[in-house]
Amino acid sequence: MTTLRRAAVFVSVLACCAAAVRGQENLELGKMWTFENPPLAYLEQEYGFKPTSEWLDAVRLASLRYGNGCSASFVSPKGLIMTNHHCAREHIDQVSPEGQDWGMTGYYATSYESEVRVPGLTVQQLIAMRDVTAEMNAGVTDDDDVATVDRKREANRQKVLEAARKEKPELRPEIVTLYNGAMFQLYQYKVWNDIRLVCAPHLKAAYFGGDTDNFTYPRYCFDFTFLRAWENDKPADTAAHYFRFSESGPKEGELVFTVGNPGSTGRLLTLAQLERMRDVYYPIVLETIAGAIAAMTEYAKTGAKAEQEVRNSMFSLANTQKAFTGYFSGLLDAERMERKRAAEATFKAKIEGLPLAKGRYLSAWQELADVARAQKELEPKRRLQMLTFGAGNSMSKVLELADIVVRASHPDVSPQGQKNARRIAGEFEIEGTPFEQAAAKRLFVDHMNRAKKWLGKDDPYLQAVLAGKDPAARFDEIEQGSKLRDKAFVAQLLEGGHEAVTKCDDIAIRIALAVVPMAQRNYREWEALATRERVHGARIGQALFAAYGTKVSPDATFTLRFSDGVVKGYEYNGTVAPWKTSMYGLYARHSEFDGREPFDLPKPFLDRRASVDLDTPVNFVSTNDIIGGNSGSPVINTKREVVGLIFDGNIEQLPNRFLYDEKAARSVSVHVRAIVEALRKVYDAGPLADELVGSR
Repeated sequence: MTTLRRAAVFVSVLACCAAAVRGQENLELGKMWTFENPPLAYLEQEYGFKPTSEWLDAVRLASLRYGNGCSASFVSPKGLIMTNHHCAREHIDQVSPEGQDWGMTGYYATSYESEVRVPGLTVQQLIAMRDVTAEMNAGVTDDDDVATVDRKREANRQKVLEAARKEKPELRPEIVTLYNGAMFQLYQYKVWNDIRLVCAPHLKAAYFGGDTDNFTYPRYCFDFTFLRAWENDKPADTAAHYFRFSESGPKEGELVFTVGNPGSTGRLLTLAQLERMRDVYYPIVLETIAGAIAAMTEYAKTGAKAEQEVRNSMFSLANTQKAFTGYFSGLLDAERMERKRAAEATFKAKIEGLPLAKGRYLSAWQELADVARAQKELEPKRRLQMLTFGAGNSMSKVLELADIVVRASHPDVSPQGQKNARRIAGEFEIEGTPFEQAAAKRLFVDHMNRAKKWLGKDDPYLQAVLAGKDPAARFDEIEQGSKLRDKAFVAQLLEGGHEAVTKCDDIAIRIALAVVPMAQRNYREWEALATRERVHGARIGQALFAAYGTKVSPDATFTLRFSDGVVKGYEYNGTVAPWKTSMYGLYARHSEFDGREPFDLPKPFLDRRASVDLDTPVNFVSTNDIIGGNSGSPVINTKREVVGLIFDGNIEQLPNRFLYDEKAARSVSVHVRAIVEALRKVYDAGPLADELVGSR
């Protein structure tokens, strides 16, 4: 038996022994439970509720992963899907007819025939799970270096996926890494690819309060959208797996569950890793986002068409900015970081108490500290020594094309990378979008000033790009002096290969020739560090699993989880936040701000005020553990009835990304009664409301 196999047996034995141990033990790892390892004993002890396998299967099959970043669920036997408006926003814009703005005005399909297909949109339903840890570790030994371990596991991954595709070609397989690599699961999904828009409220109702109220509470948002899965050109038959709508919604103190796909958490990261993110990663990324938002805000003021062009990007970036600021605040909180230090000490002490495991795992913390130290030094170079700009926008289309042309034949770039660059170069539109044309100079200057701050004015990257000149003046020189807008010239360079490129005297090409090797070197060094981080991070996960088994929750992986919590208000700002808000508060907020944006209700809400039941709850809070990716998650009771729809967390919840705490952290949901009330009283969507409540 190899050492690795002995370790696997040892872990299995310890997992069984850990059953009597309370899982959290001050590790603050949260409550994002997987369906293959539900914490049945914990749920029974904590709430007196022990879900059956039938309950868990029904919940899993009614839940969906929406697109590439959200959650959703089936809420009728006819394929009706519920998610957030902010998850569907880009899809609503995508299918809006020319000259119409359904994102702003809302949409309701009065018949099946008027439901509009969203090209490219899919939802995924988790059909099966299987433990493939042994297959993923096949051939891996303790004598392998980190690169070899990583390579062997990747080869094993491809074998498992290939076998799964052959066995069940109708399902999409995915390898899920849990506990940093202590466990691997094969998840298999049914993919629904005919998805049609049914109903979306006005943007000003869905996003009431705008970014001002984002990640806050009390809230008054109607952040819901309904779509429908179709199959064989008719509404899908989902009678076997959907959530019924609750008639009354939740009660204060009630046990509820969120079911969705939390994106990522870092609760198993070491203190050294968190300090690296605090000192370098978040400061640089937040500065970059702020620059992009400022450019978009300025551009949006130039007209309605411009505002619509950048609206979704602005909302997305503003959301990311606020979320990242919240995550960052947790890392800046000395008390919270001290709790992390204490939790890490508790964890290490637990490992030291396991003689067989002590030598195997404890060195992982020092290895990861060494990696974090190297990453801290490399991070500014990796993020700033580049010619393309993040956040989906270009700081110079000329420099971006120059980067692509140089990569198409550069010996530092892999053959596949060269091939990709040639393909992209042939499709490249150097003029860019109207926003990119208008904002490029501003973004270029912003990036160069940030590079000066983090890299120092004598950095070779800055010397290559700026040549000692003012960023604004240099931008004009590059844009006006390059010949890359001439497609024939670009084609000639691509045809001539590396020799022609190196002999080219074009100003943008000369800059790219200097910068591409820097970027490639940074990439290789970062990938080597990332490999070390993955392998030693897996050892931390293995240590956790050895000590606690599945009694603790693994970090989020944008795969299906369920989280337990209770409906509960909280203390804040010297007062108390109520567990629910109401229509009274919605109209009061509009009135108190004199109907000024972003607290201006759309006209139908104002016109129908007399018919709306003002006692209707709008939003509510609960202690469920969520993060980005959970948007669109249904909130259900023990009867598997929908009582709400997750759309946000409060500010206090954001630091939970790294260290879980539920004292004031809350998930924020749309109340089911608000959804039904708006459909009936504001949108004249009675048939849709009937479909929802008729499914009880």
